[in-house]
Amino acid sequence: MKRTVTFLTLSFLLVACGYGSPAQMGATGVTVTVDGQLAMVASWCGSAPDGVRVYRYDTAGELQDQADIKAPSLTGGSASLNLEEIPAGWSLREGSLKFEDGVKYRVAAYSSKTNAMLSPVDFTTKVKKDIPLDRILIQEYLSDRDKNVLLTDGEFKARARLHC
Repeated sequence: MKRTVTFLTLSFLLVACGYGSPAQMGATGVTVTVDGQLAMVASWCGSAPDGVRVYRYDTAGELQDQADIKAPSLTGGSASLNLEEIPAGWSLREGSLKFEDGVKYRVAAYSSKTNAMLSPVDFTTKVKKDIPLDRILIQEYLSDRDKNVLLTDGEFKARARLHC
């Protein structure tokens, strides 16, 4: 019995500490460009991300791959990516960036070199009407639900450092 309790305690600690899961290295948010298009915003510490993953939630609430985007060499600790018109230097590795109304999506920047992922953000196309031009959407994870929060660029970067 004591051996089982020890094993379960160690297993819980490994899972709670994120062993086997990608390490977090910052945060991902969503904003709207001056042209009214969705854009991903990322702020990181340490190694820069080299890609962005977009997922869509299926009808059962499970995440499905939507798109994998290769980033150019990033520096400076933050970057943005228009999700509706990929800018020069970025490239779509696989999938599609066609967003459907009423579908919930998740986006997160990641580093394949360090197996680290920035904290993700969930959104629908409806956010294009809800986000002011100078704000970035993130989620705060509460015990019973997620809460959408709109931040300035400075506030977003400060929150991202909490995930380092």
